[in-house]
Amino acid sequence: MYRRRNQSGFTVIEILIAVAVTAVGFAAIFSLQIGSMQGNISARDLSASMNLAERYAEVLRRDTYEWGGRDLPGPRLNKSEGEWHTFTPHPVDHNGLASLDDDPEFGSELFRQRFCVHYWFRPLNGLYARILNVRVRVIWPRTSMDPSGLAAVCPEQNADGFELNVREWYSVTIPMTLRSNDG
Repeated sequence: MYRRRNQSGFTVIEILIAVAVTAVGFAAIFSLQIGSMQGNISARDLSASMNLAERYAEVLRRDTYEWGGRDLPGPRLNKSEGEWHTFTPHPVDHNGLASLDDDPEFGSELFRQRFCVHYWFRPLNGLYARILNVRVRVIWPRTSMDPSGLAAVCPEQNADGFELNVREWYSVTIPMTLRSNDG
């Protein structure tokens, strides 16, 4: 008579297939996790850049409160019109601080000074003679761990000649209009 053997285990091929399927599943999960982390970093940087742009736009708005006469007030608005100027001659962090020495309580302990802030303005003419067309631009590198190129982007002498290369830089520019405070 024919006896049937008791099979109480898995073959080597079944184990290898199970290991391969599990490895593919874990690789997919790790890939999703890395993509999620990169997306979070990009979202954080975009949010920080928008906050910086709005903060420095408010500085320009406050400067126009002193604009009651014919000449634009200093120190920011009495520069050449139609050219980019810098708010931050050195890279700043998400709080607008250039280094931990600026403010030990709120400075970036990770030294994440990776943003430059520029501004541009041009007075309008005719009926709109007491209004300024203004732009505030925040620039930061695409590679979050290498902000070394910012030293060439932030200074005043390089602000107007900056060419945005989308492979190297992210940028946010907010437009606004400001008016004089002469009633």
